[in-house]
Amino acid sequence: MDLIYGRSTRWVLSLLPYSVAIGPLSTLITLEIASLRGGPVDVGYAMAAGSAAGIIAPLLWGFLLDRYGSKEVLALGFLGTALFILALTYAPNIPQIALYYAASSLFSSAVGVSTSFILVKSSSRYRLNESYSLLNFISSLGYLIGDVLAAVLSGFMVTKSILLIMGLLPIISFAWSLISVPRVSNGRRQIMGSVGFERRIHNVELGELVTLYSALIIFYFSSGIFNTLYPYGLRSGGLSRSWVMAIISVGMGVQIIGYVITPRMIRMLGGNARASSRALILRGLSYFLIGLTSTTPEAMIITGLTLYPLAAGIAFSTFYTASSVMVFERLGSGEEGRGLGAYNFITGSAYLAGSLASGYLADSVGIGGSYMIAGAMLWVSSYLFEHMHRSEGVKNVLNP
Repeated sequence: MDLIYGRSTRWVLSLLPYSVAIGPLSTLITLEIASLRGGPVDVGYAMAAGSAAGIIAPLLWGFLLDRYGSKEVLALGFLGTALFILALTYAPNIPQIALYYAASSLFSSAVGVSTSFILVKSSSRYRLNESYSLLNFISSLGYLIGDVLAAVLSGFMVTKSILLIMGLLPIISFAWSLISVPRVSNGRRQIMGSVGFERRIHNVELGELVTLYSALIIFYFSSGIFNTLYPYGLRSGGLSRSWVMAIISVGMGVQIIGYVITPRMIRMLGGNARASSRALILRGLSYFLIGLTSTTPEAMIITGLTLYPLAAGIAFSTFYTASSVMVFERLGSGEEGRGLGAYNFITGSAYLAGSLASGYLADSVGIGGSYMIAGAMLWVSSYLFEHMHRSEGVKNVLNP
C-alpha cells in the first residue's frame, strides 16, 4: 500500500502548519519591502535571493536524502525554516530581509525535496498522479489557510507581527513529523510497473529530455517574472494590503479545488504531456489578459478574482502535477534524491533568472507589459509539451 493512502496519510498532515507559514511568506515580504519604500527592483532582488538559495540547496538535500534518509532532512527543513522566518521579524532593512528570506528558502527546499522523495519511493506508477495531487492538496490547503489568516491579521497587525506568528508554525510541523513521518528505505522504488516500463524509462531519448527541461525552464522563468511582480503590482496599483491578500487567497482556494480534480483532468486531456500543454495555454492567456486590462484598481480586482484564479488555480495544479510526474518517471532507480535535487536545481535557476529580470523588465515595459511577456512565454512552453505528446503518440504506434 502506498504511504500516501489509508491510515498512512497522517504523515502528510504534518505539512499543514508549515504550509500555513509558507503560503503568505513571499507576499508578506513584498508588503514589508513596500512599507520600507522599496521599489520593484528591491522586490525582485529579495525574491531572487530566495530563489538563489533554492538553486544550490536541493543538490545538497538530494545527496543527503540518498545517503541518510528523508525523515531527518524533513525535520531539519522544518526547524531551519522556522528559525529564519522568526529572524525576519527583526530585520531592520531590505538587505537583511533578503538575507533571511534566502536562508528560510534554503531550508524550505529540504521540505519539498524530502516529501517528493517519500512520494517517489512509495507510489506505484499507476497511482503517481493521484498521490502527488493529494500531497499538493494538503500543502495548498495550508497555503490557503495561511493566506486567509495573513489577510485577516493584516487588518490590525503590522507585517512583522504576522511574520512572528508564522515563524512559530513550522516548529509544530517539526514535532509532528517526528511522530508521524515514516522512514523510507533507499532501495528499489515501486514506481516501475513492469520490466518493460523500467527499460523504456532508462532508454529515454536525449532529445525528449532536452525538450522536457527546455519547456520547464521557460515555465519557471515566466513564473518568476509574474509571481515576483504580481503582489507588488496590486499594491502599487492602489489596492489595500487586505485586498492583495484576499486575491492571493482566492487563487489558492481554486488551486486546492484543482488538485482534487487534476488526476481526472489529466486522463480526460490524454495524458501528462497533453494536459501540461493545455494548462499552459490557459495560464498564458490569463497572464496576458491581466497585463492588458489591469489599468485601474477596479480592473485589478476583477481580473484578480477571475483570471488570476484560473492561472494560479486550475492551470497551475494541472500543469504542476502532470509535469512533475513526467520528471519522476525519468528518475534513475536508487538515485532519486540526486535526481530530484538536479530537477529543483534546473527549475530553481530558471525561477531565479525570472525573478531577477522582473524588476528591470517592469522598469522597461511596465508591470502590465511584463505580465504579457510572461504569458507569451508560456505559449512557447505549451508548444514544446504538445510536441512531446505527439512524439509519444508516434512511439506508441511504432512500438505497440
